[in-house]
Amino acid sequence: MVILVKRFGQLGNRLFLFAHLVANATEYGYAVANPSFAAYAPYFVAPAADDFGALPVRVAVLRRRWLARVLELLMSLVQRPQVFRGVAAVARWLPAWVGLPALLYLDDNAGTYDLRAAHYVARARQGPVLLHGWCFRDRPSFAQHASLIRRLFALVPLHRQAVCAVLASCRLSAEVLVGVHIRRGDYATFAQGQYYYENAVYAGHLRALQAQFDPGQRVVFLLCSDEELDLNAFAGLPVHRGSGHFVEDLYALAGCDYLLGPPSSYSMWASFYGEVPLCHLHHPTQELKLSDFAVFLDQ
Repeated sequence: MVILVKRFGQLGNRLFLFAHLVANATEYGYAVANPSFAAYAPYFVAPAADDFGALPVRVAVLRRRWLARVLELLMSLVQRPQVFRGVAAVARWLPAWVGLPALLYLDDNAGTYDLRAAHYVARARQGPVLLHGWCFRDRPSFAQHASLIRRLFALVPLHRQAVCAVLASCRLSAEVLVGVHIRRGDYATFAQGQYYYENAVYAGHLRALQAQFDPGQRVVFLLCSDEELDLNAFAGLPVHRGSGHFVEDLYALAGCDYLLGPPSSYSMWASFYGEVPLCHLHHPTQELKLSDFAVFLDQ
């Protein structure tokens, strides 16, 4: 069994990592447990039930709650790279009969680790492997099993119904619905605030984008943000707001016709899940063209 012990980033990052592991395990036939996804599991069909059908995939490593709690405490220590590397260094000196799991540490800046590597697949099939890192990827299997991934990570009914209500309201007046991810929060400091854009910047881009559609075509914008928005900044634009729930906004964006926002795995997942063309704003004065929008297939 492969156990992911590293909690990396927020929802978009964890969805992509889990999805790649599911795709790889489906393709190569080994078990996966991802307790690092537990905080988000209640929002998605398969993780919420911890039932991935015939696949040997689950969120919880252990079914008994007290044992799971003990493991969670141990994992909180292993979360720290220096601790994980130290344990891995000691494990290399111990004889095989001790039975320690294999430890695979991937530095966050080390680039992509290909889960199709023969030595990894062989070890995953043989016994327990603890993964610590984020960029574990199997892009071919991800693409091959995309429909399965979408089915497993569908929203639970409560949140799915809320998303349908938001989209239905938007579609009453929209022939084209453009989802706009306005990420604030941590983006005030991430990359020195490079992707933290003011409302006026977004409004300017939306007006420029609106002008590229056929005259008379009803273009509506769905604004989703992690903070309250001053809609006065979007005066004259036909805008709707998302529900404000982070999971519902994500899947509402997935139900749009186009997506716009700063570089983020959040909008990448929305693009992948809904097969919606996406364009990322890499700087505030970027010129937008409809030809720049494309469906994001994986990360």
